[in-house]
Amino acid sequence: MADSANQPERVIRPAWLATAVLAGLGLLLALWLRSGLIGSEQWPIRWLDVEGELDRTSASQIRAAVASPAGQGFFAVDLGEARDRVESLPWIARAEVSRHWPDALRIQVDEHRPVARWNDDRLFSDRGEVFRVNGSEGMQGLARLRGPEIMREQVLDRWLDMRRTLGRVGRDIVSLHVDDRGAWRVTLDDGITLVLGREKVEQRLERYIAVQPALSSRKRSIGTVDLRYTNGLAVRWAEPAQESESGDEQQHG
Repeated sequence: MADSANQPERVIRPAWLATAVLAGLGLLLALWLRSGLIGSEQWPIRWLDVEGELDRTSASQIRAAVASPAGQGFFAVDLGEARDRVESLPWIARAEVSRHWPDALRIQVDEHRPVARWNDDRLFSDRGEVFRVNGSEGMQGLARLRGPEIMREQVLDRWLDMRRTLGRVGRDIVSLHVDDRGAWRVTLDDGITLVLGREKVEQRLERYIAVQPALSSRKRSIGTVDLRYTNGLAVRWAEPAQESESGDEQQHG
């Protein structure tokens, strides 16, 4: 057995020493920041690189948004503040800001992609988020979804489900409305309004899908199809001369 006296001596450094070293480095960094040794003059940011697909926001708008925090310099710039400023722009959904050595900020952005209106003054994005932008009332080609604020997610989900169902017969939704009582009404892209009521909405829509080929073969224009009946439906014609034809109530098992 080797003599322990010949073993190399192991040096054990106390834990407080590592803590003191880290504290000293932090203090030194703070002094550098205060003295300007790593501030904007010594380490200026010269490039603001914008990445992402932009349709509604310009790269110059994004650069202008981060100009103030970027002016603090490469090391001193507050990345969180820069990100918040970019995300405050109306069409920006997400932003990520990072340093890129030695003199640039990389700004990665995702824009909101509108898929539908919500209660006329706001928009639904493709992520299911609601956002507000100026001029949204003038946007064309978006379905109008209306309902109580508390039912917002349910309205969006039902709209998506109904679109898939109606797509089987080549139809799409122009507007969808649910009132405070939970009654649903849908207007299609061919001008027909479906009255679905509060109960068994999916089953009633399927009933319309089943009779849609027969209804579309009629020469007269249909205004409204009321599906709130147990086994049938009622058709209201679009012509004002004969607004309703109760005899067209059809029974389906």
